[in-house]
Amino acid sequence: MVTIAPGYIRTPMTAHNPYRMPFLTDADVFARKAVRAIAAGSRFKVIPWQMGVVATLMHLMPRWLYDALAASAPRKPRGGEGD
Repeated sequence: MVTIAPGYIRTPMTAHNPYRMPFLTDADVFARKAVRAIAAGSRFKVIPWQMGVVATLMHLMPRWLYDALAASAPRKPRGGEGD
């Protein structure tokens, strides 16, 4: 079994996100990397790898700092919001 943790993938769904998406990856590039990870027998893979570094750094932050940063992070509007 392989767990793949994707970062931001360029798709019609992400095309309308109103916020910056670091390390945005084209869908075909992501797919090739995912297939390679599966073929290699990886158990866990973050694509792109830079998102894994970001996640690790966020995990190492004190909880109060993480919560403060997450609370002020931009959010994608949900149905009916921002219309």
